[in-house]
Amino acid sequence: MALGTMSYSEARTCATEFGNAAAEMDNLFSQLKMEMNTLEEVLKSKGATELYNTYKTLEAKIDSFPNKVRDFKRFIETAVAQYEADDAALNGEVS
Repeated sequence: MALGTMSYSEARTCATEFGNAAAEMDNLFSQLKMEMNTLEEVLKSKGATELYNTYKTLEAKIDSFPNKVRDFKRFIETAVAQYEADDAALNGEVS
C-alpha cells in the first residue's frame, strides 16, 4: 500500500533525509556560532556590534530548529509504521 501518493519506502526515505538535514543544520549552526563568537575580535564597528547583538537574540531559538525537524522525522516514521500495521491488519497479515 501507500501513504497518500507516496509509498512507505519513499516516506521512510524522506524521514531519513529530514534526519540528515537536521544533522547538517546542527553543523551549520555550530559553524555560525564559532564565526559569530569571533566577530567582535575581528570587526570593531557599530554595525558589527548590532549584528552580533541581533545574532545573540536569535541564538537561543536556533538550536530548536533541528530538533523540530527531528520531531517531524519521528512523526513520519511513526505514521508509516502505523499505516503499515493497519494495512497488515486489514489484509489479515497481523504481525
